[in-house]
Amino acid sequence: MDRRTPSFRIFRYAAFYCKAALLCLCLIAGLFISIQAQAAATLQLQASEPIYSLGDRVEYLEDRDGTLEISTILNEPEQTWQKHSADIPSFGFSNSAFWFRLTITADKTEERLLDISHPLLDEVSLYLLSKGHLIRQFHTGDLRLYKDRPLNHLGFVFPVTLEAQKPLTLYLRVKSAGSVQVPMKLWSETAFHDSDEVVMSAIGIYFGVIISLILYNLFLYLRVFEPAYIYYVLYVMMFGLFIAGLTGWGYKFLWPEAVGFQQYGLAIFICMGSVFVCRFVHYFLDLPKNAPRVGKLLVTAVLLLLGMLAALPFTSYHIVVQMALAMTIIISTTSLYVGVMLWRKGEVMARYFTIAWAAFLVAVILAILEKFAILPRTFLAEGVLPLGMALEVILLSMALGERINSEKQQRIQAQEHIIVVQEKHQLELEQKVEERTIELEKANAQLHLLATTDGLTGIFNRRHFLERGTHDIKVARRYKRPIAMIMLDIDHFKQVNDTYGHDAGDQAIRHLVGICNALKRETDLIGRLGGEEFGILLLETSAESACEIAERLRQEIENSPLDYEGAEIRYTISQGVCTVSGDAQKLAIEEILKIADKALYEAKESGRNRVVSVPGKK
Repeated sequence: MDRRTPSFRIFRYAAFYCKAALLCLCLIAGLFISIQAQAAATLQLQASEPIYSLGDRVEYLEDRDGTLEISTILNEPEQTWQKHSADIPSFGFSNSAFWFRLTITADKTEERLLDISHPLLDEVSLYLLSKGHLIRQFHTGDLRLYKDRPLNHLGFVFPVTLEAQKPLTLYLRVKSAGSVQVPMKLWSETAFHDSDEVVMSAIGIYFGVIISLILYNLFLYLRVFEPAYIYYVLYVMMFGLFIAGLTGWGYKFLWPEAVGFQQYGLAIFICMGSVFVCRFVHYFLDLPKNAPRVGKLLVTAVLLLLGMLAALPFTSYHIVVQMALAMTIIISTTSLYVGVMLWRKGEVMARYFTIAWAAFLVAVILAILEKFAILPRTFLAEGVLPLGMALEVILLSMALGERINSEKQQRIQAQEHIIVVQEKHQLELEQKVEERTIELEKANAQLHLLATTDGLTGIFNRRHFLERGTHDIKVARRYKRPIAMIMLDIDHFKQVNDTYGHDAGDQAIRHLVGICNALKRETDLIGRLGGEEFGILLLETSAESACEIAERLRQEIENSPLDYEGAEIRYTISQGVCTVSGDAQKLAIEEILKIADKALYEAKESGRNRVVSVPGKK
C-alpha cells in the first residue's frame, strides 16, 4: 500500500489508537487488581449488634525482628498479610511482634470500645487510619504505667469513633515476653459495661473466698502453731497474688506504679508459691517419716526454685516462667504420688489431699497447653486454672480440718488408757473444740453476711433480696394483699465519680441508703441490685401509697445534699414503681422488677428526678 495514500494514513492512525486503548485497559485492570489486593478485611457494623468478635475477621502479619513501624507496615506487600481463622489469635511464647488489621464501616456515627482482654501483654499499640491518613494512635502495655492506659480497665480498652459511611482501618501491634494471645472484641459502650460489671463481681467473690481461707487458716495457725498451717497460708497468699496478676487486678489495685514488678511478678509468685507448697507437703504428710526420699526430692526442688528466683534479673522472663511451670508439674506429680500412697494406707486426710492435687495438676496442664497455643484460648480454658487452683486450696483446707479430726481421735484413744491424764486432756480437748466451734460459727456467720449483704451499704445484695422478696410476695399472694416495687437509680452518677472521685460516689450511695432506711417501714425490704440501682419492696401498700412513698423519698434525696470533705454534693434519683394487686399477684419477683425497670427507664427518658408508676399485669 502506498504510504502517501489517505487509506494508508487512516490505517496507521487506527492501529495507533487501538494500541493506546489496549495499553490503557491494561493499566486500569492492573490498578484495579492492585487496589483489590491492598484492601484489608472489612467489617460492616450493624447498630443492633452490640458485640463483635474480631479474632476470625482480622488479617495478621508476623514481624520476627519486632522493628517494623506503622509507616513500614503500610507499605508491606499484600502477600505478607495472612487471614486469621481462630476466634482468638494465639501464638504461644514468641519474640516476634504481631500486627493485625481490619477495616470497619458503619451506616451511622457510633462510639465503640475495642477490648483486648489479655492484661499481660507487654506492648500494645493501636493506629486508626481514615482514607490512608493516621488520625489517632494509642500506646500501652505492661511496659508502661497503669495510669497511661487509654481507659481505666484491667485489660486494654480503646475508644473507637466511627463516622457514618467513612471506613476506618485499625492496625494493632502486639508484642510480649509471655504467651502472645490477643482476644479482640468490639463492644458497644452499654454492652461492655454490663459485661464488665458481671466479671468484676465474679472476680470480687472469688478473691473474697481466697481471703476468707487465708484468714481462717491463719487463725488456726495462731491457735495451734503447726508449720503446715502457716505454709498453707503463705501458699494461698502467693496463689491469690498470682491470680491477681494474671487477671490484671494486681497491676490495677496493688502495684500500679511498679512496672518492673509487673514484668516479673508472675514468675516470683509461681516460684515462691511452689517453695511454700513444698514445705507444706513436707510438714502436712510428715515426709521424713512416711516418704523420706520424696522429702529429699522436694528439698532439692526448693533449692532449684530459689536459684531460679535469684537468676530472674539476669535471664529471660519466659525461660524462668517455663522452668517454673515445669517444676510445678514435677512437684504436683510428686505430691499426688505420695497422696495416693498414704490414701492406700488408710490415711483419711490423704483422700482430700490427693483429690486436691489431681484437680490442680489437670488445671495446670490444661493452662500450659493453652499458653503454648496447643489448645485454643477459650472462656473455659481461661477459667480452668483459677477454678482448679481454688478447688485445690479448698480441698487442702478440708484436709487440714480432717487432720485436726484425726489428731483429735488419737488423743481420745490415748486418754482411755490413763484415767487421770484422760480427765486433764478431756478438759483441754473440750475447751479447744468449744473455741473452734465458736470460731467456725463466727466464720459461717461472716460468710452468711458476705453472701447476703452488700459490702458497701450493708443492705441486702441482689440474690438475697430476690430470695426474701419471693417469700414475701408468696405470703401477700396467699392473703391477697397489695404490694409495690420501687426501682430507683441515681441520676448522672458517673458525673459524681468523675468530679469528686469514686470515694465520693461510694459516700453518695451510703447517703442514699441511709435516707431509704430512715423512710422505709420495718416490713419493707431494700436491696442493692447493682451499681447505683436499688429495689424497695413495699408490703401491704396500694398504688397511691407507693407513689407517695416514692415521691417523699425523691424529695428527701433532692433536699438532702451530701457533705463530702467540705463540698456539698447534690444529686437526684429516678424511680419506677410497679404496683401489684388482684391477678397480677401471680407475677414472680423477676417480672415485677422488669416492669419497675421499664418504668424507671421511662422516668429517665422523661427528664430524670421523677417517679413513674405502672400497674403490674400478668
